[in-house]
Amino acid sequence: MKLLLPNRFKKTGAVIAPLGFAIWLLMQSGYISEMLTHIVGEPNSSTVILFRVVNAIIGTISFLSFLGGIYFVSFSREKIEDEMVQRTRLDSFQFAALVQIIFTIAGFLFMIIVGEPKDAGLMLFFILSILLFWLSFIGRFNYILHFKLR
Repeated sequence: MKLLLPNRFKKTGAVIAPLGFAIWLLMQSGYISEMLTHIVGEPNSSTVILFRVVNAIIGTISFLSFLGGIYFVSFSREKIEDEMVQRTRLDSFQFAALVQIIFTIAGFLFMIIVGEPKDAGLMLFFILSILLFWLSFIGRFNYILHFKLR
């Protein structure tokens, strides 16, 4: 496959993805705002915009670095890239798609039974759906390639 990155990107992605996700979670939990409060002081009418802009910038950069790290890990070549690795990659993508479809159907059935979620709940559902796809792909691909076949 011509779209694969060199192998060295896998290590970079393995560092960037968890770091970006952790910073994004800290921002979502309000720890970044607390740190800004300690640095700048309590938000008032002139600093509220600063808090929002800093939160938006940190949230965007951290989430995009998480997605970039996932991309690096998913689309990096193995040290030995042969037909077995390509077949395992394809099978893992198919498995991840199946897991995501099952999760989406189960989630919508759950929403029909329980009731409609709020906007934040629906956004969380779709973020989890995307996250589940990539994590199931990476997990299955690496499990089969590095543990099962050895």
